Amino acid sequence: MRRVPSPRVAFTLIELLVVIAIIAILIGLLLPAVQKVREAAARMSCQNNLKQIALAIHNYENTLQTLPYSKRSSLPQRSWIPDVLPYLEQGNMVSDVNYNLNANWWVSVHNSAPVPNRTTVAKPLKVLQCPSTPNPLRMQMKKETSGEDKVGACTDYFAPEGCHANINVELGAAALPTGTDLKGVMRPFGEPSNFAAITDGTSNTILIGENAGREDVYRNRQMTPAVADNTQPNCARARGGAWATNDNAYEIGQRILWCAGAFTTPATGAMKINVTNEWGFLYYSFHTSGANIAFADGSVRFLSDGTALRTLAMMTTRSGGEVISE
Repeated sequence: MRRVPSPRVAFTLIELLVVIAIIAILIGLLLPAVQKVREAAARMSCQNNLKQIALAIHNYENTLQTLPYSKRSSLPQRSWIPDVLPYLEQGNMVSDVNYNLNANWWVSVHNSAPVPNRTTVAKPLKVLQCPSTPNPLRMQMKKETSGEDKVGACTDYFAPEGCHANINVELGAAALPTGTDLKGVMRPFGEPSNFAAITDGTSNTILIGENAGREDVYRNRQMTPAVADNTQPNCARARGGAWATNDNAYEIGQRILWCAGAFTTPATGAMKINVTNEWGFLYYSFHTSGANIAFADGSVRFLSDGTALRTLAMMTTRSGGEVISE
């Protein structure tokens, strides 16, 4: 008996194209959800970093009855971070064998003797990096005309030293009252401070903020790679990137250019969160619609990029006497 072959089962071209289109639509619907979940996880990890840093500063202050200096601009030059590392379970980073606290942060030689600072500050630390920031292993490489170049691993967090007087120019009619104390929580060397100096309330006062991506320059989301050499026409530098540099801290509310040439005018437009990460401006992150901020009570909150500049100014000062209603 002759066997009749069964009909062949297969997709037609049209059916195949329909299946591919359905899969493409499903992927298109899924990707934004995956990206949102990934960003939410990164934002939470960033908040955890800031929480650890804030608690470390609290432990420092509780132990020594004073806050770390935001920066030391004369010998030895360094930021607040080397002082806080022992309270972040990173005491080995600044032990005698790995870091000389009496020498400038970037040097390999001090008083004609070798020191390990240059090697140590080139080591990246995850607790100082926001996971949302591109290129977490970036380095500050500032060209020096004499001596060693200033090279060090970068951080996404900084200490706001308060508000610069220029912020009142930005505020215009909403300027803070004449005589307002513009100082922040942590202050430069020679101005000892502690949490008792925060008369505005620790829950209303910013301790540490995000200024991510330095030393690459970001204006809005447009990146210009760092070239920290003033002699170059393509010079670009969002100063203060290295975690050990004394340039880490600054007073907010300024439009400052470090380079000549490529950047001939400061960032323009309204001064608000996430406009630019250039030194002196405000706060900057790679999170959508705002930035993470650690307050002096140890809490971490997400501030919207729609937060009024005046409110940011009042939160950044420790004893301005303002009433924050937003």
